[in-house]
Amino acid sequence: MLFPYGKVVTNEFFYDRHEIRNTIRHLLKGAQSFMLKAPRRYGKTSLIKQTLLDIDQEHFYIDFRKIPRLEVFNDKLLEYIYAQMGIKGAIKQLQENIVTFLKTHRASIKVDVSLFEASVELFASQKEEDERLLITLELLGKLAKELLSPLYIVFDEFQDADGMSGEIDIYELLRAEIQHHENICYIFAGSNMTMMTKIFETKSAPFYNFSRKLTLEPFDKNELSGEVIKAFRSRGVVFKEDNLLENLIERCGGHPANTMLVLQMIEFTMDEEDIKTVTQDIIDRCYKMAQAEMRDLVMEYLKEIRTKEHLHDVIYRMANNQEQILDSSSLQQKRKYLVDMGHLRHISRGEYEIIDNYLRDELASESAIIN
Repeated sequence: MLFPYGKVVTNEFFYDRHEIRNTIRHLLKGAQSFMLKAPRRYGKTSLIKQTLLDIDQEHFYIDFRKIPRLEVFNDKLLEYIYAQMGIKGAIKQLQENIVTFLKTHRASIKVDVSLFEASVELFASQKEEDERLLITLELLGKLAKELLSPLYIVFDEFQDADGMSGEIDIYELLRAEIQHHENICYIFAGSNMTMMTKIFETKSAPFYNFSRKLTLEPFDKNELSGEVIKAFRSRGVVFKEDNLLENLIERCGGHPANTMLVLQMIEFTMDEEDIKTVTQDIIDRCYKMAQAEMRDLVMEYLKEIRTKEHLHDVIYRMANNQEQILDSSSLQQKRKYLVDMGHLRHISRGEYEIIDNYLRDELASESAIIN
């Protein structure tokens, strides 16, 4: 399959992103922490994992959407610390017998014995999970000082970290300790644009000015089209006209997931029908099939948009090139909400565009029904 859809992709299946990939590569090499925000389904996780592969770096990765309790996070981070010491499967061994664990590994670990013993003492303690997290982070910082190469810590969907912490302000707690860390590159990624903006770009927030701030943009149609044409040619498939692919990418608004879905459907169509030339008719058919598959998600987007007053009217008028009726101050506020929600992109002063092409198409079809 040339165009995987709906999963993390790397290596030959990773397309485009040359400029930001190069930027991130430089940040990683300098162990410079950064935040990457992107709309949903925009490929941020694939980008981070690919750039870490580019520089051949192992990393700790955690998706906060999948961490129900602080205890789980603490155990995963402690397991990573042990892995850097040269011990695999440490948590299970500790659960079975702490004394045996100490005897087995004390002489073989790659770090100072006192750090190893402190980690075992932490595991055996009855401390509250917030205190345990602070000590675990402190151990991580001490470990990084002992190692010759930087540690890379990826916190994906970081805006959901507070979901595991109950009454604890997890962001205050994390910042209090990791601001002192050296030789560790923290990578914060998130798809909730509102929350990521609040966490990293609000002056009163704990992570304000903590790291570099990056935003993932749409696919570049010129760069992507060259790579896609090359991929299709490897299967003996060509486009009937030179501009068909660029027009498709533009029609999708450079939306990564939607573009890949249409390309995958084109790939399948060419195989099933045993043809080697992509025509406009094939592109149109595949675009509509992808649109039908995405409609439930688009309906969820519209439901979300309707939760705040006037948002639907603003984005509806955008999709249908109609004049806005709100005063300039209110319009600016509503557009900001839509940007933070991940539905609009700010292009320049007073200029915005709808991120998801199928959301745009659905709003335009509403106009057709009304009329």
